[in-house]
Amino acid sequence: DSQEEGEDHVDRNIVLLGFHKIAAMLVAHFEHHNPHLLAKLHVIDFHEHIMPELRKRGVTCAYGDISSPDVLEHAHHGEVRLVICSIPDSMLQGVTNLRLLQIAKQVWPEADVIVSADNPRQAHSLYEAGADYVLRTAKLCAERLHTLISDHSSHTVHHHHVGEEVKLASVFAAFKEKDKDHITKGILV
Repeated sequence: DSQEEGEDHVDRNIVLLGFHKIAAMLVAHFEHHNPHLLAKLHVIDFHEHIMPELRKRGVTCAYGDISSPDVLEHAHHGEVRLVICSIPDSMLQGVTNLRLLQIAKQVWPEADVIVSADNPRQAHSLYEAGADYVLRTAKLCAERLHTLISDHSSHTVHHHHVGEEVKLASVFAAFKEKDKDHITKGILV
């Protein structure tokens, strides 16, 4: 069975170090919009209870400590092109995104590595240490709010000129629909 699982890793070139809210949303988003990408995902985490649900969705996984280079070397067989740690330091135990970046670059030197930062200073440090991209939840939320406000503002201006009453619900409908899709698909975490 481990040989079978090992053979399955060959095309699984995206590794998620740890599985929490953002990774769960990513899997749900892939499931809805890009199901073929699920076949590229491999999760390494120390929570065994999430693994049956991930496997049902077509995602392979391995149990282990994501802060151990030895564990990572044995938890995935095949080429790794992208490593993602979407868990902020405030949620990690006994390790930081900086350390995970260093370990990922050691174990998979050719892979691109995406890590998470809680603030701009930490993001800068992670980029300086070699991160290929740094996720910042606050920045991503601000970008979404900017889009919502811009859409609302242009919608308001357009309808004000035509004499129509503007309803916020119509502006937010598309974003609500996207959120509903994630809820009906079921979130793992």
